[in-house]
Amino acid sequence: MNDIIDAPRDRLHPKKRNRPIASGELNPALAGVMAVILGVAGLTVSFRLSYAFFLCSAAYVGMMIAYTIMLKDVFLIDTMIISMGFIIRAVSGVIVLRAPDQYVELTPWFVICVLFLSLLLAFCKRRVELLKLEDQASSHRQVLREYSHQLLDMGIGVCATATILAYALYSTSHPRPWMMLTTLPFVLFGVFRYLHLVYTKHTGDAPEDALLEDHALMGCVILWGLSLLLVFYPGG
Repeated sequence: MNDIIDAPRDRLHPKKRNRPIASGELNPALAGVMAVILGVAGLTVSFRLSYAFFLCSAAYVGMMIAYTIMLKDVFLIDTMIISMGFIIRAVSGVIVLRAPDQYVELTPWFVICVLFLSLLLAFCKRRVELLKLEDQASSHRQVLREYSHQLLDMGIGVCATATILAYALYSTSHPRPWMMLTTLPFVLFGVFRYLHLVYTKHTGDAPEDALLEDHALMGCVILWGLSLLLVFYPGG
């Protein structure tokens, strides 16, 4: 649904113009029908998994519809919505993993860490878009006319600091805090490596591409995941 509405503006973007709907490869009417079918199917499955998970899914769908139709053009609210989407997905993952014989803890520091990390990604995304599109930035995304490099740089600095601090405090809340803190260096490297890519390589408008294309960042994420396995499953 987002790509259908954004198709005219996506055609002004050097990369997004290749999206199926913007490029004309996919019929917008067919895409709209499939969006409704998949949305209903997803909510139905979420209800069967857990009522709490269904509420999170419904909230996410409703928020994304509001974002697509209106909120994406509201200054700062657009980045906050992106962040809230990450939070809802992270919390939903914890909820759906819970079972009668298995309780998965949801700590405040985990949620705060996701909040600032997702805001960091959102601000980096806006900064790279503003830099790459230059005079056409507001034509592609109306809200970009409200952002400035100075504001985004301050936001990125605040969020990067808060992400690292929140992760460190999340680590100390773990039953084995000293073991969990051994994963912190990977987070430090990952955050600073990503900032390096944003400021020197000007990547970050698509975080998933930055992750897949940068071997150092990908290696860091893999090592971080392996270190978490050693912390949570020491007897593995």
